[in-house]
Amino acid sequence: MVTFEKKINEVFDIAVYLQLMGAFVPNADFSEIKEIVIGIYEFLKNSPRKEVELKLPQLKDTLENMAKLFIEKFPPKRSISEIASDWNSLFKGGYDVFSNGVTYGWLSKQMDLKNLNLYDYLPYHFKIGLVAHKGYGGVEEEFLLKDSFNSLVRAEYYINILNIYGEKAKKIESEQNEFKKETYEQIAELKYEVAAFSRLTIVSFFSFVESFVNSVGYSYLQYNFDRLSDSEKEILTGLKKGRFLQLQSKIGKYQMIIRPDKKSVLQITDENQIQEPFKSFFDYFEDLRNSSVHFSPTKEKIWMSPQDWLEKAKIFSRLAVNVGSEFWKACYPDSEGPQYVGQLDYDLHYKAALTRHTNILRIESEFK
Repeated sequence: MVTFEKKINEVFDIAVYLQLMGAFVPNADFSEIKEIVIGIYEFLKNSPRKEVELKLPQLKDTLENMAKLFIEKFPPKRSISEIASDWNSLFKGGYDVFSNGVTYGWLSKQMDLKNLNLYDYLPYHFKIGLVAHKGYGGVEEEFLLKDSFNSLVRAEYYINILNIYGEKAKKIESEQNEFKKETYEQIAELKYEVAAFSRLTIVSFFSFVESFVNSVGYSYLQYNFDRLSDSEKEILTGLKKGRFLQLQSKIGKYQMIIRPDKKSVLQITDENQIQEPFKSFFDYFEDLRNSSVHFSPTKEKIWMSPQDWLEKAKIFSRLAVNVGSEFWKACYPDSEGPQYVGQLDYDLHYKAALTRHTNILRIESEFK
């Protein structure tokens, strides 16, 4: 026998389900759904029992008709009550779900997201924007990749300023036979900016590769948790027998777990077999990156001209993107590339960074 309380809970569950769907489905009117849900909640909470009993069937029919459109487009993998319960649980502990979004992995456990028309693959932890952020999403490695290209573009911007200013200073010096101390200081400051953003470029690109590799491993772990061995699970979390794996080892081991044939197509850890772009990435630029973040006199030197720093930043930017691309292809040989990070198309990301920089300069000029 279905109790009165259970009937009310069933109606609440449908209302909560509608709130979730309205929060992330494009073109769904979240404000309207929210008003309906609040109105129903207030009615069920404050109205006399007899009135609730009388109107409950009609309310349920109305909500089910509203939910039907969502259910047809995004077929549930679990019951509506289970989805509602999981959705409610996300709000516990003061977590601001509407501001922070939900992970694609969590959402894909609840329902079929094929009709959301996103990328052919998304990391488990990719954040889906809600309400005001609806239609947007992101993942940490994408942010780091943008940081990296932004730094490179800034380094190139300041080298251009340095060259222009340097030519003018030379002209003034030849005409006046004088090179002021202030001019030297300004040139030194510009040189520092070039070197600083070049160092940040190398650090950021290295961080991107680390984040990308960790993300691919974590995502595969979450999507395939039930069919992985304990040893594979540990490796995909970046550990082996309780000890942290180095990036080089992760790249070598993850491919053998993730790719369908379990082969090792990238020779990473054998010094005699390692090939480009991995050889330069690990043999030189890893040391340069380490020196940039925690220098000591025994490490790779970082006292270089701004021109040398920028040149190394440019070289490493391409190396890092190639490393990420080759690693992805090794793990997913049938994929054309990770769409969620622009298929690691170097030119695409570089042009986007140039556009961002240009827009920022335009905004700054409006305040002058």
